[in-house]
Amino acid sequence: MNKARIENTDTIVFADEILQFYPDYNDLVFVCVDKKCSIRMAPSSLKKNSKIRPHFKKYRNQEHIKECEFAILNELYQKGQNQKLTNTQINKIGYPSVFKIEEKIDLDGNKDQLEENNNDDEGLTGRGELMKLYEFDTENIRFNRKNKVQSIDRIVDWYLGFPYNRDVEIEIGNNRIEYQYFFKKIKQNTNPSKLNNQRIFYGKIMLSDKNQDIFNKYDNSVYLTLLGFKDIDNVSGKYENYSIKIDKKVISKTLLSRIKKKYNSLFEKAFSDFRTDNIPENFGLYAFVYGKLDKEKDTILNVNKHHITFRYDEVRKTMKENQN
Repeated sequence: MNKARIENTDTIVFADEILQFYPDYNDLVFVCVDKKCSIRMAPSSLKKNSKIRPHFKKYRNQEHIKECEFAILNELYQKGQNQKLTNTQINKIGYPSVFKIEEKIDLDGNKDQLEENNNDDEGLTGRGELMKLYEFDTENIRFNRKNKVQSIDRIVDWYLGFPYNRDVEIEIGNNRIEYQYFFKKIKQNTNPSKLNNQRIFYGKIMLSDKNQDIFNKYDNSVYLTLLGFKDIDNVSGKYENYSIKIDKKVISKTLLSRIKKKYNSLFEKAFSDFRTDNIPENFGLYAFVYGKLDKEKDTILNVNKHHITFRYDEVRKTMKENQN
């Protein structure tokens, strides 16, 4: 499991953040997120050279209760990475089916409360006590309009975590599109004409000094360089890389600070692994952006408001995925 709860404070802790926020974690008692269950959990694979992601595991002599919602959902998450889930299983998880982009909100889904609430986005139900993530809808089993999100984080999580179920639909405005066509990858020799529609574009971030501390290098906008490129100049041998432009003026200071914090944390880990040749196979530091190409330069992606997120992860392909 990727998270657990500190027993005496009920604080939710993510395994990959323990060393950063809880260096003395051995003094803490971790338990299952579901308060009805609350069995002891132990952090594992925290060493820097570990090939397995940090996670929490139960003790050998303990089992989750049969009704433990978090254990049930975690099992489905594990299955979803390797096989296609049934419609009933999909509805239990409650994938994001409506992307609301028109409102000015923070990463928690709250309107105009950025200065008051500094919690990170935890998806459909919010961080803290485990809440039900699903409702059965037998009449409309493939498209549940109740699962609305206002940031791209949960949409990206579904795309990465359930590669065999990317044929489910998501609604943006009044249009529906399958996940597999909603995402467009930027790689080498990517033609800008293939990136004209507003989609979630993603590509590997260049792991170099050029992208380090990037949020402090520009006053009004951030320019983040990707490995993907448009073409190569045969004379100079230089690549025309794509870059992401984040307009600081249209994002609140609080939200910009969150985006910056997440990027810096992931970049430093990925850059460190890159320099020590310790990046897991097929992994990369990715930027996911909901936006469109700049009108004046077709290798610049303008972020739509605050809709950008980062993952140090593996982007798996399936037979059904649109090869873009």
